[in-house]
Amino acid sequence: MKQRSTSAKETAEQGYESRSLAKGLQILELLSGEATALGLKEIAEAVGLGKASTLRLLRTLCQMDYLGKDQADDYVAVKRWGGSGPEQAEKRMAEAARPFLVQVASQFGETVALAQLRGDVARVVDVVESLHPIRMSNYRGRILQPYASSLGKAIAAYQTPDRTNRMLHTYGIFPLTSATQTDMRKILIELAEVKAQGFAWDKGETVSGGQCVGVPIRDEKGQVVASMSISMPKERFTAELETVVPAMMKKMALEIEKAAAEVR
Repeated sequence: MKQRSTSAKETAEQGYESRSLAKGLQILELLSGEATALGLKEIAEAVGLGKASTLRLLRTLCQMDYLGKDQADDYVAVKRWGGSGPEQAEKRMAEAARPFLVQVASQFGETVALAQLRGDVARVVDVVESLHPIRMSNYRGRILQPYASSLGKAIAAYQTPDRTNRMLHTYGIFPLTSATQTDMRKILIELAEVKAQGFAWDKGETVSGGQCVGVPIRDEKGQVVASMSISMPKERFTAELETVVPAMMKKMALEIEKAAAEVR
């Protein structure tokens, strides 16, 4: 008879010596299975620890880049573990994309980010920050708005209608700035335009005064599973850049797809 593996929760309940390790693994299992971020209180209750003990584990996991925080300071899984096929594909994509993110950031001196689709949410998985003192910033683990951010739009536009709707409703639709579109009909029209042109704009829709261009990235099956963006203050986004950047970013996305396919 095949022996059943023991989950992190069961290990913690059996009173093994390494209780902290078991609880840490239980937190990873919890957040890896969640489509949305969880707060300290929710995590503490789920794993059966006090807030202080849970916070120490969360800080350690964040320092090791297993977890990240979203804009509400809640926790999300960043690094996947276990070695399953989809997780390895995500890792290959991120590793393949890294040199191109650095190349674009070096060429323009602006912030460049990579996002991946995980469940029904798009999350930032890598960032090369601009060195300008005034810049558009980003951070790993950030959950993206599929109706406002260029990274989120560039992924959501290429999903099935059902999945796009799930992405929109999982995040929720609400204004972030005066430029944010919250009318569902207009959001779907814009996503159709993104799909037709092959890139997405964020013109101050997530952060006032920001300007971003995002492009989709496909896996070996031709499915859009990731996106890349360049972001900068509106004052630095010249008319010339508005003309050349989308085409350049689309070309870089193709290079990332080829590089990811070669490391399979």
